[in-house]
Amino acid sequence: MMTSKPSFPLVDALLLTPSEAVDGHIGVCTNTTAPGQVFNDIAEENRPVVSVLGPLIVNRDGTERMILNSLVHPTLSYLILFSEESLTFSPSTNLLLALMHGLDKNREGNYIKDGQAASAHFPNLSEDVLDLFRKHIIVLPLFMSQNKRSTSVVSDYLEWLGSRIPKDILAFLKEANLKDKKYYDSLNDLVTLLRVIPQKKKVPATLNPKDFQQLQPPRVDIPEDRTLQKVPFRVSLENNLLRLDIRVGDTTYFIRGDNDFRMEYSLMKFLGERKKVFTSVEQFLIGAELSRLNIERVAGLHAISFVQPNDIRGTEEILLEPNIVLVPDQRYYYRIGLQGTAVSVLCMAFDVCEEIFELCSTEANGIFTWLAEKNRFQKYEMDILHRMDVGGQVGRARIAADLGYSFIQDFPSIFKINKENLPLLITESDSFLDAHRSILLKVYTEGLTEEHADARKGLARTAIALAVYRNAATAFAKMPNMYKQGTISTDEMRSAYKQQLLRLDHDGDYSYGERTRVHFGFDQLERTIEILRKNPARPTIVQRFDPIVDMDISFDPNTGRSISTHDPCLTHDIFFIADKKLHSFHIARAHNLSNAYPENIFGLYDAYVTTVREALSLVSGDFYMLSNRGNILLLTEEQRVRKIIAEPSKPIGTVDRTSGLYLLGENVRESSRGGISYFTAPLVETALYAHPTVERLAHFEGVDILNRAITYLEQKGSNHNNPVLSTYQAGRSNPQADHLVFFQANVFGKKLHATAVFSNHAPKRIEDLKLVSAIATAYAKRLATPLGNANIFYVNGI
Repeated sequence: MMTSKPSFPLVDALLLTPSEAVDGHIGVCTNTTAPGQVFNDIAEENRPVVSVLGPLIVNRDGTERMILNSLVHPTLSYLILFSEESLTFSPSTNLLLALMHGLDKNREGNYIKDGQAASAHFPNLSEDVLDLFRKHIIVLPLFMSQNKRSTSVVSDYLEWLGSRIPKDILAFLKEANLKDKKYYDSLNDLVTLLRVIPQKKKVPATLNPKDFQQLQPPRVDIPEDRTLQKVPFRVSLENNLLRLDIRVGDTTYFIRGDNDFRMEYSLMKFLGERKKVFTSVEQFLIGAELSRLNIERVAGLHAISFVQPNDIRGTEEILLEPNIVLVPDQRYYYRIGLQGTAVSVLCMAFDVCEEIFELCSTEANGIFTWLAEKNRFQKYEMDILHRMDVGGQVGRARIAADLGYSFIQDFPSIFKINKENLPLLITESDSFLDAHRSILLKVYTEGLTEEHADARKGLARTAIALAVYRNAATAFAKMPNMYKQGTISTDEMRSAYKQQLLRLDHDGDYSYGERTRVHFGFDQLERTIEILRKNPARPTIVQRFDPIVDMDISFDPNTGRSISTHDPCLTHDIFFIADKKLHSFHIARAHNLSNAYPENIFGLYDAYVTTVREALSLVSGDFYMLSNRGNILLLTEEQRVRKIIAEPSKPIGTVDRTSGLYLLGENVRESSRGGISYFTAPLVETALYAHPTVERLAHFEGVDILNRAITYLEQKGSNHNNPVLSTYQAGRSNPQADHLVFFQANVFGKKLHATAVFSNHAPKRIEDLKLVSAIATAYAKRLATPLGNANIFYVNGI
């Protein structure tokens, strides 16, 4: 490959380049802090010399991109490492080690000598590039770190730096780095010292493209061609469902659903070896067309079709698969995004020796033609699914570019602020970090945005969030260090929270331990072990929310104010055994997804799941967490959420999914398994009628808890989250009987939505939807709110 002198930035990165500092010689690595926030705190007189700012959230790609971009910047010669580094990867600490000691020649993979934390290597950079960076850029440490070795590394680095910088700057850095905290005053003082140093003319480094092709592959610009393709399929909308009609030989089929990926997966399973009836380009176009119609269905936007219209009409229905079991492509993957008005497709390979490239075009057909000719898809059962998925991503990206919307890969629609619909968002993984970052990413981009019920908390993004942690022993083997708080290690945090959840008393309104082990007059953990030992065939319930004493408002005559009860957020656990594994389904009526969530999840597993599992000598199964009002507070938590989202995580491996999650529906193939199943449907106005569950709620241990819950919302405000209904009362009810374990009505987007969880209850969609609708209608009428959707879950065991 030919060498070149490319322009800045050389590779994509999240950079702020202030216009008033185009010739500045100082760059600031903001680590985990937003660049704009740092620039706003730089003094006015210092701004002309600060030419570029950027975050460094992950060690590998982030540092590599920073090194390359710094080298080709026309004037930058000093780089300040500021703010607080990510503990999981310690990127600033590792960069200093790399500058001092270089790469370990005894290990493959460009590992840093004596590197710290995870991913202490620069796999995409050569030693020559690192040498150029060391020669042309002077790195100045002014960052904070929770890494125990960071202090000594910084001290050693400053000694190593020595005469490379003026004595006054070296003295300043030595003194500043003795402090635990480095604030903006220190940053401004350092920039002031650097500002007066005469700038030398910089000659941007000459680089070989092969040294950074994994970070910025060679670009191929494809001319625009929007010729509509003739295809043997048709996509349409039918009763607000996506419908795909196809012709296979002399027979026509159709498949319907509200999730384009599930439809593609089901089509793949149905076709099997007959998938070759569709060419590679047609497979891409199936995904693109389904994605286009889904955008029309979800976002109400009109987009131009990718194919010629036809009148194909299927006669035989293909039923949806109830469970998705993915086998990923082991050779190739794609990163799809937007470059201005053009769609960008990075064609990547897991083998770094294979050719990689970036396709750019203002339309999709040329991209599909190129991808079909290159055929960079592993030949295996799911290659058609991979093509349809890539087609859907490219189609969505092109539509987003055409309509001026944002696009993020793997989201079901193009991105806009959602102010109307409360979504059900589901993720699964055998890694806690992978599942947590996924659910945060989905809620952050797809959640409903509106004012929090507590107005002082500002805007919140909210969704019904279900996270499935496969093989819980693996998922929770280690709490990532990035969740560490202060000087307390994650192991210490887990131990402390486990003890809190097992305590028998409380120092306030309640503790989860007291509610689990004392409140109802007996220890529910011990009772659960006893019950499952006698009858392992049926799920059993642990309860913490008490409908008799919770969701109550009283009047304080001394203050003249009303007082609301402080009710537990983690309301129920349901345990069930299958294949000698203990599975669990946990429910939260409200859940802060960025802060409280990690402690809650690890605490439930350590204190409750592990206690029951070990007592019964069972293997660890799956852990389901239903956060019925999962929220992100944008005012205070947005930056933390962005940090977690940016952390790399291990993708899900091969896991056992027999415990669920199974989708139920009229056009879904029935599953012979039990486990966890669910469906979503619009609520239908229904008057209360004679039913055992309605009777139980009206006379729950002598209290009409349905009226109690609605009255609470009338007094407190319809968007509050305290009320929870249940037919189960610990100590009074059989925990292995048929129960509506959890019911909660929430008002979001000016509609009332309902979530119901049944245990030991055979799914009957029509009857159960009628029951849930009747209960929800009672809320809606008194709160004068239209009905929204129902999300109904079943925990039956297997």
